Amino acid sequence: MSTREAIDTITGYFYQFDKTILELLQQEQSDALVCIEGIEDIDIVTADETSAIQCKYYAKTEYNHSVIKKPITLMLRHFADNRDSDVKYHLYGHYESGHEKLHSLSCASLKSNFLTYSKTEKGDCGKKQKVIHCIHEELNLTDNDLEEFLDILTLDIHAPSIENQYKLIIEKIAKTLNVSESEAEFYHYNSALKVIQKLSMEQNRDKRYLSKRGFLKLIAVKDEIFDAWFIKRKGRTTYIKSVKKEYLLSGLNMEAFSRFFLIDCSPYENLVDLKEAILLLANKWAKISKRQNPCFCPSIYLNGLAPEKRVELKSQIYSSGIIFKDAYPFKDSKLSSKHFNSAPSLENKVKFKFVDTIEDLKVLIKEADSIVEIYQFYKEGVYFSNDQNKHIKIKIEDISYVKDLTK
Repeated sequence: MSTREAIDTITGYFYQFDKTILELLQQEQSDALVCIEGIEDIDIVTADETSAIQCKYYAKTEYNHSVIKKPITLMLRHFADNRDSDVKYHLYGHYESGHEKLHSLSCASLKSNFLTYSKTEKGDCGKKQKVIHCIHEELNLTDNDLEEFLDILTLDIHAPSIENQYKLIIEKIAKTLNVSESEAEFYHYNSALKVIQKLSMEQNRDKRYLSKRGFLKLIAVKDEIFDAWFIKRKGRTTYIKSVKKEYLLSGLNMEAFSRFFLIDCSPYENLVDLKEAILLLANKWAKISKRQNPCFCPSIYLNGLAPEKRVELKSQIYSSGIIFKDAYPFKDSKLSSKHFNSAPSLENKVKFKFVDTIEDLKVLIKEADSIVEIYQFYKEGVYFSNDQNKHIKIKIEDISYVKDLTK
């Protein structure tokens, strides 16, 4: 699979996930059930009927009958095998152009455009020849049967783009939960995406059902922990821009708080990248001048970095003429919060503070002499818990995210 095909496939998944979220939000009955990957991509079960929805997203493709031929024949096969069911079939698709090609379906156009195909086969004498196949005949369906199928089939090839569908979801979440659109996007949509993605991975179909009431209960709680799916959904550039705007804006009126930046690292992280990220944080989140009182600078904790690499990093930074401090005022001393909390100044030239271990981090946060803010950058999972202070948790894929989020 090419990179372009992979991107299109992922986009298709998100379109389906978003449609599932939108359907859950739009149900009038709180006990209505939605199943992902049931009869079709999305099934909706109410007290009155079952709706089976097939999602198609072809933003770069012109509509042709062949594009929806397979899903229609699959729906017809299900119809033929389940004549006593109350299922209604829906095809929900977005296409770049060609919408005018699909007119209202009749029994004749259904048969000619969607249910008839030719296949090259060997005849009795061994010669290859084209053979016409009619799916409705193979299924022993009469014209009356096909008319019945058409009565319960809805084709919507004017479905919104993935961007417009996403806007509808954010507006609906904000209205339903009575929150701002910013909260709806960063917290509650994030939760919704996790719920649907987890649901889609269930092997047992019975476990892939969720009621509107249960869904709203799950997404009503603010989920401040982003995951890889959320980043993929928004795209790296948009994700970074949105996170910066929501959480990492600094300005002239920045308060003199004790800010702790926690960066998730591999044991042998690239020190050039790490040094750049640290210095960007130091420049952005420090305020040291004659007019500023008190002066302040950020504190940095590097989670997972090997001790010898941490020493090497400190040596590189110090050798480049940049002054920093940690919680140990002299060799073999005990941790000193008093030493750590002393303010940077034009005289001592301290640019930032180093926190060596997670145990030190806990103590220094507890004994900070000003309001504490914690910004935790994590890769796979959150590694530090603190509910007593402002604590922002930001998902990153690698150290370059920290740099771009700070620039």
